[in-house]
Amino acid sequence: MKKVLLGIFVVASLTACNKGKSVDKLENDDQKASYAFGTGLGEQIKGLSGRLVETDSINYDQLEKGIRDYLKAGKESRESYAIGQQVGQQVETVIKQQQLDQMDKDIIVQGIMDVVRHKKLLITQEAGMGILDTYAKNHQENLTKKNSEESKKLIEEKKKSSGAKSTASGLVYVVEKEGTGAKPNANSIVKVKYTGKLLSTGKVFDSTDKNAEAKDGVEFPLNQVIPGWSEGLQLMSKGAKYKFYIPANLGYGETGAPGGQIGPNQALEFEVELVDFKDAPAGGQPQGGQQSLSDEQIKELQKQFEAQSKQAK
Repeated sequence: MKKVLLGIFVVASLTACNKGKSVDKLENDDQKASYAFGTGLGEQIKGLSGRLVETDSINYDQLEKGIRDYLKAGKESRESYAIGQQVGQQVETVIKQQQLDQMDKDIIVQGIMDVVRHKKLLITQEAGMGILDTYAKNHQENLTKKNSEESKKLIEEKKKSSGAKSTASGLVYVVEKEGTGAKPNANSIVKVKYTGKLLSTGKVFDSTDKNAEAKDGVEFPLNQVIPGWSEGLQLMSKGAKYKFYIPANLGYGETGAPGGQIGPNQALEFEVELVDFKDAPAGGQPQGGQQSLSDEQIKELQKQFEAQSKQAK
């Protein structure tokens, strides 16, 4: 789950914990003020549920346990536990970003603790760095090849779907609702609602539906998006709803997207509604027809996507 909440407590302890007291009536000002403070924080926490994407969720029993454990602990325990949580989060982030699910988390923890407890290491740290560099390089090469083969197969299957059409570039799309009127060009600023998924798993990595502030759509220049979007949205009129199946070379390519949500050579599925569009301000956007995007432009789009999710943090 995304990093949440306020910096005032550490998330749930793995040890058992009894629930604290609860009252049916607030007897004094201290209790009333305490309860008001808690309800204010509760509203902020509750608001996160509607912003998280698909499989993300909050386990409220664990949330409560984490708060109580933190408030009961002494300073030394809090600091030690907080450090452990931070290290664990770093490990989990690397595993997710690099798609290293096959690594053994228990052995990772053993390696950490053998160092901090000054135990004799099973391999030297110098040798370990060389092993890790080779492992990471081989894993990335294998993952890139595997994803490429899988994505090509999936896109070919989608071409056979009912109502599916494809363009010369390889973009596959299905018209779910046709719009009316003019269509945007490569330099238009579009306003869209969308849900983005990994085609291989169906996992949602971004969606305007999960962000209250984006419920009416988000705007961005069409010449600053991935090529599959730039091409696909130029097929649409205002009010149209399309489904795009985007090959890796029209998406984030061999590098994937920053943050690790989209791996190298992964094909994507987008459900897109074109809410509106307008011309770019004079001199505000580069002119010219559709073009392949630079790495900087691709990263900029990802920043825009991720900004929608980060508002939930």
